[in-house]
Amino acid sequence: MLNTLKSIKSRTLTLVKRFRQEVKGVAAIEFAIIAPIMILLFFATVEVSTAVAVNRKISRVSSTLGDLITQSQKLSNSDVLDIMKAATYVMQPYDHTLQITITGVKISGGSAKVVWSRTQNASPYAVGANYPIPSKINKNGTFLVVAKVKTTHSPLFAFTKLDENRNLSFDTTAIDMEEEIFLRPRIGTSTSIE
Repeated sequence: MLNTLKSIKSRTLTLVKRFRQEVKGVAAIEFAIIAPIMILLFFATVEVSTAVAVNRKISRVSSTLGDLITQSQKLSNSDVLDIMKAATYVMQPYDHTLQITITGVKISGGSAKVVWSRTQNASPYAVGANYPIPSKINKNGTFLVVAKVKTTHSPLFAFTKLDENRNLSFDTTAIDMEEEIFLRPRIGTSTSIE
């Protein structure tokens, strides 16, 4: 019986020694531990970079619209509609529904009033309504063209986040994005739409 116990102990120690020296499965175990983390990081990087790119496109659209409007003293309604149609081309390759509002604002007596407002997929401002202007550009006797663009960005997969219990969860909630730019007319003192 003593020999049997010694033999079992000897075989066990030999197996443990062989197991410690065996390196064939180490890479597979390391990969199994690291792969889920790397895949999660990859998808997170794709989601964040896409959201940043869409946000930059929204900025570019508002800048382009405002720039095109301020290059003329007088525009027709069809000119403004054509300029707003150009926004879809600026947004390429992203296919988002844009809410565009282009507004002419006259600053007089310390308050900014809407002179005209044209929109696409949004409600226009009422003529004569007050418009909030940042104090740094609120200068009496001036005219501003305001280009505001809004959209909603839905994630391709899902945003990852930690919930209140520090558990990893996935969020598919859409993000509202908005950009507003204020420009002065390039030619003359105001821009009108007939």
